[in-house]
Amino acid sequence: MSHAPRSDASGRAPAMFDTTSRLVAIVIGIVAVVAGLVVGINNPILSRSTSIEGASIDQLFSLTLGIATVVFVIVQGFLLYAIVRFGRRPDDDTDGPPVRGDTRLEFLWTAIPAIVVFFVGFMSYQVLVDIEQPQDDALVVEVKGFQFAWEFYYPEQDLTATEMHVPVDRQVHLKMRSTDVIHSFWVPDMRIKKDVMPDRVTETYITGTETGAYPIVCTELCGAGHAVMRSQIIVQSDADFRAWVASQQTTSAQAAAAATDPALAGRQLFNNSGCNACHALADARAVGALGPALDGYAAVAPDRVAGQSAEAYTLESIVKPNAHIVEGYPANLMPQDYGLRLAEEDLTKLVTYLLEMK
Repeated sequence: MSHAPRSDASGRAPAMFDTTSRLVAIVIGIVAVVAGLVVGINNPILSRSTSIEGASIDQLFSLTLGIATVVFVIVQGFLLYAIVRFGRRPDDDTDGPPVRGDTRLEFLWTAIPAIVVFFVGFMSYQVLVDIEQPQDDALVVEVKGFQFAWEFYYPEQDLTATEMHVPVDRQVHLKMRSTDVIHSFWVPDMRIKKDVMPDRVTETYITGTETGAYPIVCTELCGAGHAVMRSQIIVQSDADFRAWVASQQTTSAQAAAAATDPALAGRQLFNNSGCNACHALADARAVGALGPALDGYAAVAPDRVAGQSAEAYTLESIVKPNAHIVEGYPANLMPQDYGLRLAEEDLTKLVTYLLEMK
């Protein structure tokens, strides 16, 4: 049932566009604009970004939040005003007058949102173009995501690391790909987030503006170990970055020289292949808790399966993890592609290493 609007002292319904309504509309408009400016300029939600790209994204977000605040105040302001002034009196059960729609209002509340959406979309496109503009001296880093770890390869320096080091104030060109399922590369402090997929290379750019260590998080549910798929990006001075590169290259040279030691190579494979994300092993300084702890593994491996050697059992547990499920742990917890991911000689080194864990 429709009801008549509240009457004034003369018994007539107040006009919807009388002087009072116009004054209220002006006050609501002023309050909305002031609130939008305050929220947009002093964004209460975001912490300070630590990258050039993040600063541009934050400006866009603040602009959008300011516009949303204006819209919210206007809508809620007119709603409250209408309830207070035109609400039905408790003792008024009469029918309200038939009111035909106002074409001018309908045009305004269609045109204004369309303009706002177009404006925000245009500004978003401009920010996207700006933050993905490559620079000639950009540092290229190839990011590999796999269950459940990150790996970073520097083609210019020919080195691989499990955490990303970058020089401050220098653009970093990230070329990312997954070896298994879809992951998502996210650096919250820098506002950069990009999907990492197995069927294509995705690219993005980061330019750190403050030295420090910032977490890298996978934000695409990629399996049981998704929560521990983390690393960090370390932004440092150019001199410190060059020193880190030199130390990594020295380490790589030492590793190459120690290639005749399968156990040492196995430890490196254990950490670089993401095993440390799920398993605890003191020798490798691994503290994973998703899979069985591997300290003392050599003592239990020979008795796991009757008639099967410790070497055969260990290899099969790596390449076919569902073949032998340790009690207390579910199936399909470990990635199924290590047999494809690792070369045969690397698998041998990894098995040899694990069987030395007394």
